[in-house]
Amino acid sequence: MTPRYAGLVSRTGALLADVVVLAVLIALTQWVIQQIGRQILAGSFLDPGDCSRATEWWRIRTWLCRGLPWVGPVAAFSFPPIYRVAFWTVTGQTPGMALFGLRVLRADGRPVRLGVALRRVLGYVACLFTFGIGFLMVAASRQRRGLHDRIAGTVVVHDWLDPARSVAAVATPRAVSPLG
Repeated sequence: MTPRYAGLVSRTGALLADVVVLAVLIALTQWVIQQIGRQILAGSFLDPGDCSRATEWWRIRTWLCRGLPWVGPVAAFSFPPIYRVAFWTVTGQTPGMALFGLRVLRADGRPVRLGVALRRVLGYVACLFTFGIGFLMVAASRQRRGLHDRIAGTVVVHDWLDPARSVAAVATPRAVSPLG
């Protein structure tokens, strides 16, 4: 049995679904930060001029006033890679991939582990530096592998009915053309 590799359209749909989930998570985080700022600091904590100038370590309110404005941008920057790595290593699919019936596997059919997931996220960054051409490689490859998949040694397959069959299909040895 040959695996059914996921193409550009289904992978893009899964990516967009994940973007929506991440946007909600980041917005919720920002809302919680604002509520903490209003309750604990009782004022505008986003204006550095409103923060007290005290530097003693026990002045927690001062440290919160100075640190809370940074939580939102840090969350917006760090949530996407953490989200993807965590879901790929634990379940083999993000919620968007699950919605579209996709699963990421190593090229030999084994589940993705932490090192592979980290390489795949770094591959996403490499695709951005190629102005999206790395993502478009999915459409040109027989195994539907983008630059990030090649860097990490992964494939994305459909597994609507039986994930074990998808894994077994990828793991079965077969003749591979040099063009891949």
